[in-house]
Amino acid sequence: MTTTNGHRPSPSLPPVDWAQPHDEAVVQLERQLVRGSHFAQAALDKLQARIARAEASLGELYGLLEAIGLLAEEVEEEVESADADAAVSAEENGDESSTTRPVNWPGVAFRTEPTDLAEAPTVDCAARMHICHAVCCKLGFALTPPEVEAGKAKWDLGFPYMIRHESNGYCSHNDTATGRCGIYADRPGVCRRYSCENDTRIWKDFEAMELNEEWIRENLQNRSRILVRPSLPIMEVNGVPTTG
Repeated sequence: MTTTNGHRPSPSLPPVDWAQPHDEAVVQLERQLVRGSHFAQAALDKLQARIARAEASLGELYGLLEAIGLLAEEVEEEVESADADAAVSAEENGDESSTTRPVNWPGVAFRTEPTDLAEAPTVDCAARMHICHAVCCKLGFALTPPEVEAGKAKWDLGFPYMIRHESNGYCSHNDTATGRCGIYADRPGVCRRYSCENDTRIWKDFEAMELNEEWIRENLQNRSRILVRPSLPIMEVNGVPTTG
């Protein structure tokens, strides 16, 4: 919808937090170091949980072997010692549920390049930039091993090997002044194949250039604080998620 003077009316909802400049390089580095530290600690916690589950299974096996009289004396002593160490560890960490709690993060994500996807429709991004402000650059996706090894695209130290986002929510390679990609010639394959034309999360009406501001505000709102594992919406190519 346009007014008589040819301009689109202002949205009734509060303005979406469009492009803010990226943080200074030192601030970006500090943020990534903090996220990387969180990831390392979470990885150690995940390892500890797996060890605790293994110890619990070993205890069950010990009980079974003891019940049927197949447990040798020297093995019995070793298992009892391991049980004692596990009890001390659980008490020190104050975590009695570590053997059962599910842990979905930390994890490592790689993307595999599909071979049977149709070519994405061509979109005149320049004609839409003043409305969408390259909001698709706030979507998340995983890099492929070759893309990681090439070293052109930055990945998130807090969640390897997802594309890195800054505190303003945008991809680290997005030029917030223009909305353009800073590594366009070397951009990841998913960016080359993505089209917002059929992405209803971005557009309510693609032809009329009516942005889905409600979804964007709810899911891609500015995140100024450090989120260890943000639940970012994943970029899709022709309806296919770009992780796995």
